[in-house]
Amino acid sequence: MSGILEQLQDPGTWEEFLSYKINHQYLSKWEKKQLVSFVEEQRYLPIARALLARQYCFGLPERRTVNKSGTTKKRVVYTYSTDENLFLKGVAFYLYRYDDKLAPCLYSFRRSRSARDAIYAILSQKNRDALYCFKADISNYFNSIPEEALISVLKEIIDDDPDLLWFMEALLREGRSRLPDGSVVTERRGAMAGIPVSPFFANVYLLSMDRYFEEKGISYFRYSDDILIFASSREDLDSHIADFYAITSSKGLSVNPKKVSLSCPGEPWEFLGFCYRDGQVDISDVTKEKLKGKIRRKSRQLLRWKTRNDATYERAARALIRTFNKKFYNERNEDLFTWSRWFFPVITTDRSLRELDAYLLEYVRYLDRGRHFKGNYRISYESIKELGYRSLVHEYYRSRAVDHSEDPHED
Repeated sequence: MSGILEQLQDPGTWEEFLSYKINHQYLSKWEKKQLVSFVEEQRYLPIARALLARQYCFGLPERRTVNKSGTTKKRVVYTYSTDENLFLKGVAFYLYRYDDKLAPCLYSFRRSRSARDAIYAILSQKNRDALYCFKADISNYFNSIPEEALISVLKEIIDDDPDLLWFMEALLREGRSRLPDGSVVTERRGAMAGIPVSPFFANVYLLSMDRYFEEKGISYFRYSDDILIFASSREDLDSHIADFYAITSSKGLSVNPKKVSLSCPGEPWEFLGFCYRDGQVDISDVTKEKLKGKIRRKSRQLLRWKTRNDATYERAARALIRTFNKKFYNERNEDLFTWSRWFFPVITTDRSLRELDAYLLEYVRYLDRGRHFKGNYRISYESIKELGYRSLVHEYYRSRAVDHSEDPHED
């Protein structure tokens, strides 16, 4: 099999990549336009040729600080130039050839596994309601990975493609980044969160830990930096937890103490925004509160806009409804991730959806007078539906009906 960089000189390789992205509706109109021109103009060729000649041709990535989704916390992300970023997307696409070297207990950024598979695997455990559960999250995982240690892991994984391995080493060892003001900093960048190949780096770096727990037959589940470990006794769980801390420490990583939790049998546990409680999978309380915060902030922003521009209630309400319809459903497929695609296939109850429906309706009505009071209910549910509102509960059951009708194995 030819190396990935060699493949990325071939127009057919890029046509395959472009076709996959378009057919799976993973591109916005702008992203599609960028990628189509990149492929049609063969702008990948000088990059691939330079790298195959062992000439590192990438510039410095821009280092930006952005808000973490749904919080006031900041995170650092890196971005290369448009052409470099598109080339890295091609590399990332073909890195899936190494997927079979990853452990079955890893569910992040893989074509063969998903968050849905993780939850199903967890629920399939024998005596699941009698198990103790430990949940942990690694602090600043992507950017705190030691570069040289990551390169050592890559040498184990990419043992058949010396050109690709050389490129990955050069990328990781550069060490410099450019700030938005143009100044250059030298720092520990780790796997560089935000670049297209960083999910692959995050997956492979903890491969030794995945294999350790798998070989011991321990109920262990990882999605990037989120980890769940189960055991039938507290004593066994404590032993597994000690192993977990020892391994993460040896890998140069630290565990976020604020995101560590332990559940006894019968108590709820949370993973990937889901919560398991009383035999049902629902949306976690943390996820709900983040979403409610977004609804409140957007509503107050629109109220200020409405007042400033003397706009009608209907215009402001339509804007709020449109914002969350896009977040929840996004039929235009402007993002790979949408809220409903993540949660609907997995949850087994509509309890939280009803709560969120009621919360959004409350803030749609709030936009009329700018306060919460019983008089808001003169605005009927039917009139809100006419403004474009779509109930999460209704859409959830509609999606389940479609999924069941398409599944030949469904009873």
